[in-house]
Amino acid sequence: MSAPSLCQINVYPVKSLGGITQSNCWVEKQGLMFDRRFMLALADGSMITARKYPQMVTIQSSLTADGLIFVAEGKSPLKLRYADFKMQETPAQVWKDNFAAYTTTDEADDWFSDVLNLRVELLFSGEQSNRVREKVGHNVSFADGYPMLVIGQGSLDELNRRSPQQHSMDQFRSNLIVSTTEPFEEDSWKRIRIGEVEFESVKPCERCIMTTVDVSIGKLRETKEPLKTLSQFRANERGGVFFGQNLVAKNEGMIRQGDRVEVLEYKEKEFYPDNSPTQLKMTCVEKEPLARDFITFWLEPQSGIVPKYLPGQHLPISIQIGDERVARRYTLSSSPSRPGRLAISVKRIDEGRVSNWLHEHLNVGDSLVCEYPQGSFHLDEQCNKPILLLSAGSGVTPMLSMLRYLSDNDQADDVFFYHQCRSVEDIPYKEELDELKQKHPGLRVLISLSQPPVDWFGLKGRLTLSHLKQIKDVEKKQVFVCGPDEFMQKAKSLLLKKGLPEDCYHQEAFGVSNISAKPLKSLQLSVNGHIFTGDNQKPLLDQAEEAGISIANSCRAGLCGACKVTIQSGKVHQPDVPGLQDSERNMGIALACCCVPETDIDVSS
Repeated sequence: MSAPSLCQINVYPVKSLGGITQSNCWVEKQGLMFDRRFMLALADGSMITARKYPQMVTIQSSLTADGLIFVAEGKSPLKLRYADFKMQETPAQVWKDNFAAYTTTDEADDWFSDVLNLRVELLFSGEQSNRVREKVGHNVSFADGYPMLVIGQGSLDELNRRSPQQHSMDQFRSNLIVSTTEPFEEDSWKRIRIGEVEFESVKPCERCIMTTVDVSIGKLRETKEPLKTLSQFRANERGGVFFGQNLVAKNEGMIRQGDRVEVLEYKEKEFYPDNSPTQLKMTCVEKEPLARDFITFWLEPQSGIVPKYLPGQHLPISIQIGDERVARRYTLSSSPSRPGRLAISVKRIDEGRVSNWLHEHLNVGDSLVCEYPQGSFHLDEQCNKPILLLSAGSGVTPMLSMLRYLSDNDQADDVFFYHQCRSVEDIPYKEELDELKQKHPGLRVLISLSQPPVDWFGLKGRLTLSHLKQIKDVEKKQVFVCGPDEFMQKAKSLLLKKGLPEDCYHQEAFGVSNISAKPLKSLQLSVNGHIFTGDNQKPLLDQAEEAGISIANSCRAGLCGACKVTIQSGKVHQPDVPGLQDSERNMGIALACCCVPETDIDVSS
């Protein structure tokens, strides 16, 4: 195996802004020359970063002989000369470090404020930073915690092998990229020499929400990738996610692209349990049309037996589209009572990237990479109450699985099956539904068409109260609902008004994950005794910061737990995230970075 070499050097003149690739660089103890010597700050000197303002990464920087040039879309370039800096000493803060920095120019402050639509100042560290970190033993630039970061190419390759999305080194803002082939080889380095400089690897780099920023457009990825994948195999016991190694230079000197990485001393690698889901390789054995633009793909495992599942659960799949691996979850329409193969039924959507690909490219004999079936939306193995299966559009797929299961177990004689679709051509498995009605006299099948033909004598239009009146004793049933957000919201509202207990209502969102929009509600929020007006739309941390109230935080992704707060009164929506244990949730603890107020709340941190 050839020794690793330095294949790329990156500096980021301004914290959180776009970087610059260099062929060689002078290394100082406070960091690479020109690296994070500037940062944007609020009036009180506290840093702002792309964790909260992801558009910052789209601002590009370049170095000149006497200053810098910044470029942002829709703006004239900003040209700065060091000679024009005011160099007035001013307070600065990076995390908990408070120190003195220097002002630059009013023009720079105005330019960046205009780009970000936020009043900020561009601060300069000075030739030598005044920020001294005890853990490092000397001064440090505006970098988060340590002067430099190294990542091996083999580590990124391994992440991309596991992740449903492809990632670039730009997301991780590494200063030094080395040509390793073994994944996470850099984890074992204690001391290394590159060019004229000896480095000590002091600590794995804990990653935050900033790695999820799409650097091409300056927006956070809703998928939370790569953090979601990294949390499966690079997380410690408290949920912190690690990728790359923090470095400290032991001397100053020059490094160059192509320099060999000489390992002077090794260390034991950190242990991270691999909790990645087990993958299945399935073969498509049949494509079966079930309605217009609606196809069932029947799948059999290439080895082993069909995994167990419950009716209503979904199958995570992963497909390669061009250079990108894309993940989706499709509810199983097959029933566990009919062993031997699985089925997903996919409705083609006009703008649906994956549904169109499956319809056009997944054929009999082709392979599909899947995970084991998952999901909490399913029938219990023993269900003693009458059942209502309520669906619209492609949300019918879990209902087909449930109905088939109930029929095979002779439990379909007290079942209502309601489905809403556009036309007769869109009714799924019409012949099978007719056969099931003949088999089970107590089964009621109600189909409502939003665009019915003139000779249609069934229900018409979208779900209404009059439709539910067709269902006897609806308030006494176990109700399972799946379909578009608007349909599910209306169904829940109507059913609860009819007297259905909320614990008898079960709902599954269908398709690409979206947060259901809630009507905007003004709320009174109290954080450590500071009262302000907020709403039920945004995370508590964002709202507190907008009100000028500080809550300790770090990753802003629900991983590290640094932003824990105690809910003294009121209610929040707290997603299931690694940084919060069930026992803490039961004690009224939430994470400010991702919990959203639902009522007036009083919290302490």
